[in-house]
Amino acid sequence: MIRDFWVKNYLSIRDKQELSFVAKGPSSELVTEVADGVFLYKLGILYGSNASGKSNMLIALYKVFSILVHPKSKVTSEITRIPFALTKEQPTEMHVSFYADGIRYDYDVTFNEKYILNEVLYYYPNKSKVLFYERSFVSENVQTNIKFGQSLKLQDKTAESIRENTWNNHSVLSVCGKIALKEDIAPFYQLYSWILKNYHDVDGDEDKRIVEILKEAYSDSTKRKFFNLMLQKADLNIMEFRPIIEDRFLPDELRERIIKQDFPEKVKEDLLKPTTESIAFVNHSAEGNFETPLKWQSKGTIKYIRILDALYDMITSPHVYYLDELGEDLHNDLLYYYLNVFIFNSDKSQLIITSQETTLLSQDMINENRGVVWFVEKNKETASSEYARGDSFGLHKNLSLYKSYRIGRLGAKPELGSIFINLED
Repeated sequence: MIRDFWVKNYLSIRDKQELSFVAKGPSSELVTEVADGVFLYKLGILYGSNASGKSNMLIALYKVFSILVHPKSKVTSEITRIPFALTKEQPTEMHVSFYADGIRYDYDVTFNEKYILNEVLYYYPNKSKVLFYERSFVSENVQTNIKFGQSLKLQDKTAESIRENTWNNHSVLSVCGKIALKEDIAPFYQLYSWILKNYHDVDGDEDKRIVEILKEAYSDSTKRKFFNLMLQKADLNIMEFRPIIEDRFLPDELRERIIKQDFPEKVKEDLLKPTTESIAFVNHSAEGNFETPLKWQSKGTIKYIRILDALYDMITSPHVYYLDELGEDLHNDLLYYYLNVFIFNSDKSQLIITSQETTLLSQDMINENRGVVWFVEKNKETASSEYARGDSFGLHKNLSLYKSYRIGRLGAKPELGSIFINLED
């Protein structure tokens, strides 16, 4: 779980902007004790008008973990970053404090397109802050300067191997993804593997097709039961699902075009297959059950199925997911239901979302735990995104967060012009 995070000079964020998930105590089901005496919010919701920068914070959250665990394949590969437009010559800075397997880690990194200029990783193996490693950029063709914490007890040979394989364009920890090291590197591999498994990209694996998601669920009896149960509870008139093979019709003209294209043979083979994998859904009626194909399902049903994959992970083991524009294509009752299933059935998982569904703010649980909400808007002078936590406005506990937002007291709302249009001037 994430304890706190801040970012500077990235996308629409110029000045340092912070999210903190620290709660004062076990105030509600929205809070979990991630370590002895440490309470964090399981949910975070970012509100704001279109183009305010809500999604950019999710992208930044993923970016800091991506830097930690994904090495570069070439020493000349650039670090993908989009700095704030007016400060693009300055480096980007990020900080994240997070928990992995019950241990707290604090990570700070400064980077530009070519190099990681500085990074430092601390951890708390026995509740005391100790150094994991720190590194600093020397020059373009010189080995980066790395210092390891004494508590790691690395052999000199292992430490030197890490130094040799840490290029200027990726983190020290990500070396675990490049080479095999000795057993004394165990703390590195444990953290590296935990992040890879438990911290996810925005919207999870977007490249995974719905058919793949449902096939994976179908092959696991527990996960299949969960998906069937959640589809039934969602009142979609779906009882269950099963993978099927469908015939695929390819016009001769299209077939010839594919054959002539300069595609890899494996790609051509897949495109020319006479059949395709799909999903059939069993629907219920008073006169008997019947099947409907995947292509007949609504956008809302498809969106719901996709986010069920994340929900299953979060209620069965510790995971951190970022879901952008949650609520889009979903009925608000189904959105509330999804969030409540997460809140009441997860333990040390965390869900951070952006949403336009403002009626969430009228829910008692959200109104009573205002620390889970951030309001995002662009500063009119700097055009930079700014984030304000819901409990930072000094609202009396009896005042409705929803009504206060609707009347503009909390900002983060679009200022729209007149509805009358004059094109003559």
